[in-house]
Amino acid sequence: MKRSWGSLVLSVAVVLALTGSATAAPSVSYTQGGSLWLSSLNGKQKRKLAAKPKGKVKWIETAQSDNGRVIAVKRDPAKIANLNSYVLWGPTGKRIIQGSLTTDSGWTSYVLPLSLDLSSNGKVVVYGYQYFTYNYPVSSMEQGTSVKSVTAAYLNPINLVGEQWPTIVGTRIVASQQDVFAGVQKADKAPYGNDFSGWFSVDGTGYTLQRTDVAANKKVAVAELEPSASDSNDPSVLLASRISGLGGSTLAGACVLPSKGDAENASISQDGKSIAWEDDRGVVVAGVPTFGGSDVCKLTRGIKVIAKGGTFPSIGPAKVKLNKRR
Repeated sequence: MKRSWGSLVLSVAVVLALTGSATAAPSVSYTQGGSLWLSSLNGKQKRKLAAKPKGKVKWIETAQSDNGRVIAVKRDPAKIANLNSYVLWGPTGKRIIQGSLTTDSGWTSYVLPLSLDLSSNGKVVVYGYQYFTYNYPVSSMEQGTSVKSVTAAYLNPINLVGEQWPTIVGTRIVASQQDVFAGVQKADKAPYGNDFSGWFSVDGTGYTLQRTDVAANKKVAVAELEPSASDSNDPSVLLASRISGLGGSTLAGACVLPSKGDAENASISQDGKSIAWEDDRGVVVAGVPTFGGSDVCKLTRGIKVIAKGGTFPSIGPAKVKLNKRR
């Protein structure tokens, strides 16, 4: 049976039990057709930051830091995931370094990155992983978050076992735990310590929790919810809410964003005024909901399709239009 958005918001609001200066973002980075792009938030200005590599290789996951650094992962589908490489660019598109999403050794299968993000200063990268070893009659699996200096390109990461689908606010990681709980890394342990405080739960809603993106000003968050049942026909949805700081309580007016089909990979601007996500239309950008009034889900700015077929949007201050040389 299909769930109504209104009943979902109500059920999530019931179970969201909490424990426990950014500038306007001028651009959204994303991938499209295997290439890496930057666009203004209204879609009127665009530039290709990196063309699709030769052959079957393509740019996939990408993320943008609060200071405009852009990272993108390059994948050859014919090779195992732990051979993925990445490139880091500066805010003007200058290439800084190429590296590898390094992993632990000794496993037979690797799935990564499951979410990708940069610290606010663009110096630390976090990415989710799943490691598998298949043995009869017992197999083993480990899942968690890898953390490493983005410029220490070939060093092994620090793994935070059990912390999944990471994003990062400043230097503090927000992660999914046991598929239904959100945790926030304790400030004195950031970014490499596996010590998290509980934030909220979606247990009992019929959904599991994946990524939670938080605006740099810590006033707006969006949780990515996936139907729990494997045979569910319900789409994945994005639940946006005002918050009273990182790890703080959610405020009245939580809202499921008006998406088409599966909605995922949400990114909130540093000032908490704009949000980008990926759904059946591609990459879209809109103003955040009003979170109040007669229609809490009314968007403060209408939805704009930035890139049909686009994936992995991330908002930040990377420059789309460069100043011409005199």
